[in-house]
Amino acid sequence: MRDNATDIAALQAGLAQRKPARSGVRLYTADFDGVSLCDFYRGRHAFLVLSGPSLASMDLSQLSRRGIVTMGVNNSWAVHRPTLWTSVDCPDRFIDTGWKDPGIVKLVPMEHWNRRLRVALGEGRFRASQFRVREMPSVFLYRRNEHFDPTRFLAEDAICWGNPSSTTDSLGIKGKRSVMLAALSLLHYLGFRNVYLVGADFRMSETEKYAFNEGRTKAAIRHNNVLYESLDRRFKALAPHFAEQGFKIWNCTPGSGLTAFPQMDYAKAVERASAECSKPIDTRGWYAPVKGEVDKEKKP
Repeated sequence: MRDNATDIAALQAGLAQRKPARSGVRLYTADFDGVSLCDFYRGRHAFLVLSGPSLASMDLSQLSRRGIVTMGVNNSWAVHRPTLWTSVDCPDRFIDTGWKDPGIVKLVPMEHWNRRLRVALGEGRFRASQFRVREMPSVFLYRRNEHFDPTRFLAEDAICWGNPSSTTDSLGIKGKRSVMLAALSLLHYLGFRNVYLVGADFRMSETEKYAFNEGRTKAAIRHNNVLYESLDRRFKALAPHFAEQGFKIWNCTPGSGLTAFPQMDYAKAVERASAECSKPIDTRGWYAPVKGEVDKEKKP
């Protein structure tokens, strides 16, 4: 019979040989203590909740099923309260109640550590908050880079979010940064291997912008539509590298303009992601001694 020391020795030997899905990437607490969450959700499923208008017509209550993990971005947490959340832009653009929610694990660029939040006063008016990102609960910081290279995207030690407007990537795309790039990189680092996209409309018009109430100028709408085209090209370039790593992305957004990933029905995705924890729960007998186990309470 194996003893505890033998089990620990075998575990340590296995850990020494195991190559993590993302070597080099580290997260940091608000006090800059280093943390590795590489493969923390090894092999599991996640929904990436984006902000497209279709999100408002979906039954998001299904994402509260047991076994389902969600990652939100930007202000999509106004529509669905996610398990995880990330952003790349200045933190005062995102609703402060989300920042203050300890039940949401927030993955934030290190550059925003000391940035102030903002408070809504109503009727489109705001004021600077007394709080900063470093004072918020459940925050992890990550390092990011600004050079998109599909051959290195899953192997870098920092999280890529695209290129600044002054540089061009290997696909000939100039600029174009996006939180969606960072979100997929983080999900892979965390160990998820099946990701389902909702709210990935990849088209914006004057009448359909987001799943929540927010305005956009005509110039901003044009900019976003050009960004969507560039992202679609980048995701197509990433597809073979994702396949090599067993990282599968499914688009569950009806009528989406994103063509790089295969479509999957939302209901089917929910069933797949929740299957492991979907069996009926029977609480009887769980506190009784297992057959063959010593009842320690009765042992002299």
